[in-house]
Amino acid sequence: MDENIAVARARKLLKDAGITTVPVDVEALASFLEIRVARAEMAEGEAGCTVMRRGKTCIWVNQDDSPLRQRFTILHEIAHHVLGLKSNHEEKVPAAELEHFTGRPPEEVLCDIFAAECLVPWGVIQPLAEEQDFTLEYLAELAERFQASRSCVASRFAQASGAHLAFVVAEEGVVKYAITSKTLKEARVWISRDIPLPKNSAAAKAIMSGASGFHETDAEGLDWSNSDDARRFACYEQATYHAPTRQTQSILVFEELEQRPAYSGNHCIQDDRDYLLEELDGYPGWSKPRH
Repeated sequence: MDENIAVARARKLLKDAGITTVPVDVEALASFLEIRVARAEMAEGEAGCTVMRRGKTCIWVNQDDSPLRQRFTILHEIAHHVLGLKSNHEEKVPAAELEHFTGRPPEEVLCDIFAAECLVPWGVIQPLAEEQDFTLEYLAELAERFQASRSCVASRFAQASGAHLAFVVAEEGVVKYAITSKTLKEARVWISRDIPLPKNSAAAKAIMSGASGFHETDAEGLDWSNSDDARRFACYEQATYHAPTRQTQSILVFEELEQRPAYSGNHCIQDDRDYLLEELDGYPGWSKPRH
């Protein structure tokens, strides 16, 4: 099982269920699979679970969670069913673990990717990514349209855009997740993971402020990438910081300063793990479902 299979099966499910508009009716998808969805009171920090009742599959969702979190929980549980992947969570998971990216089991990441493809279908986001600039304001509009978290929409937007874009998530000041557009990859500019945030970045300044909020700054491409080709770019960054989870999310727009030079033969190693999509919920951090 890999991410391509997860995406393909999500697209097939949408097609088979006849769902072509957004926001995607997640409960209609469950019904198509003969899965019942119910809401109930659950322990704080518990998003939901899948149980069998009288031979039928039922997804229980925490009724106190936000609508976005509930939508994600349903799709994440559907993913386990469709992909045939067992949950790696124990019966109870510490709430603090649910807010972080670090240490996610690969099976859970695949279920996140499946959920992302269902919530923000490629066929819908791709043309929208060509219409307007990559800004927090536009992402807020799209998040409302798709009824998906801003970070999920930002990831999909960057993947679908033809501009030089990137979306970066860091925890504790360390880059954990980076999505770069195809155009930026073709320009041979990549952002490595598991490295400290650039000292002059808006994200780093946001952490230093110690308060949740919005920050922006202009920088050089080399501040974010060690690729030789990054020197050809300036970078505008918008960043948000969520103090409780110590997580930053950065929108990076790269602007080419000069014509691309002839290829010199120098090679830059690409971080090929940037396909990963963060979990879809109503929170600014990596809130994880519980099973």
